[in-house]
Amino acid sequence: MRSKFKRVGIAGMGVLGITALLAGCGSGSSSSSSGGPGSSNAVNSSSSSGPTTKPVTLKVMGWNIAEGTLVSDEVLFKKLHPNVSFNNVTVDSTTNTYTKYNAELAAGADVPDVMIVETSQAASFLKKFPNSFLNLTSYMTPLKSDFAASKWPALTMNGKIYGVPWDVGPAMVFYRTDLFKQAGINPSSIKTWADYIAAGKKLTQHFGGKVKMTTASYANDGLFKLLLNEQGSYYFNQKGDITLTTPAAQTAVSIEKKMWDAGILMHVPSANGWNDTIKAFVNNQIASAIMGIWYVGTIEGSAPSQSGKWAVMPLPAVTPGGNQAANSGGSNLMISATTQHPKTAEEFAQFCMTNSKALDISMKNGIYPSYLPYLKSSPLISQAQPFFGGQKVFQIASNEVSKIAPANHTSDFTVAENYVDTALGQIFTNKSSISQGLNSAANKLAQETGRKIVSQ
Repeated sequence: MRSKFKRVGIAGMGVLGITALLAGCGSGSSSSSSGGPGSSNAVNSSSSSGPTTKPVTLKVMGWNIAEGTLVSDEVLFKKLHPNVSFNNVTVDSTTNTYTKYNAELAAGADVPDVMIVETSQAASFLKKFPNSFLNLTSYMTPLKSDFAASKWPALTMNGKIYGVPWDVGPAMVFYRTDLFKQAGINPSSIKTWADYIAAGKKLTQHFGGKVKMTTASYANDGLFKLLLNEQGSYYFNQKGDITLTTPAAQTAVSIEKKMWDAGILMHVPSANGWNDTIKAFVNNQIASAIMGIWYVGTIEGSAPSQSGKWAVMPLPAVTPGGNQAANSGGSNLMISATTQHPKTAEEFAQFCMTNSKALDISMKNGIYPSYLPYLKSSPLISQAQPFFGGQKVFQIASNEVSKIAPANHTSDFTVAENYVDTALGQIFTNKSSISQGLNSAANKLAQETGRKIVSQ
């Protein structure tokens, strides 16, 4: 998982105190047997089929802590399937990982058996290499309802499933309880974004402008995407049409524009937004951060002296009584269509994404699983967090997972982000109106991709 501060991988401390650099989710290992996925009614504690005797080696590729999580999962899996070995390739960033994937898939050589791919990039790989990924439809269909519904659009092409979901990032408002109290703000009164803005004005005034509500960058679509997702919208509809000029898009930009105009945002350059945001909360310059639940570890690891001064709440709603759930980040496991061990790779991915001990490792590394039975039953999810004043922060996030609307990233998501970033930069610096900026982005995107623009 990651924050959209110009493609910077998610960095921070593991959710339960393990230092980690987060940039996605990981995968475990599997047996070469041909058994199907484990039970869909409970968290699996063992593999679904017995070990084979033939030696099997799987090549697994990903980045930093995601790949490291898989390595730990492999230890668990090898206890059940000692014949399986792994060739792990750890890359230093998502960007460099995708560069390697593209080169190897294009050449048809040295392709990893199992690849970690972010949700936002999965559709792009499927379009660019339509015959390069293993069809997992029959294998994953029995488990489909056990994963967050928001995970499937990116992994589905022409009605077929091409990946196993890993993590999900329900977005939260992380806030400083002490700063809110000093400014006379009752967090329970913040139900809508209008309430959040009003609280921000009160806080900024109380601290004489030295403390802002949160950070943001002019040319960055991070908050815009969350506001769209809350409304059940995104850059594209489920048909792949461009939706940047819809009422939902207009509303999303309008809300963020009001934040800028109210003076409650601390501007950070997009290129260094991740690190600058950390510095801001460490130095008591902001009172909240709008991030995925994975940000728990970043706050804990970066500001240990602030233990007991933080809490979380769901996102404010766009309208009173409206949806408060949106997703930020997430990754998946995809398998090469040319793997010599398809069943082994399938079980490997399934084991890591449904096995309770494997998912415990994910949690300890700050990777929040999308497997619903685990979210409902794991003691790690229901555990009170002393750093957050005893709040059950992961349980609060779990309550939002099923409410997250699926988003269609399409194969043109990266192109869309670039145009939107430019448009937002123009809008938030008053060089363009909201409608002009969004229309410009939509038209440029349509011209480059050939996609249709819809206004509803």
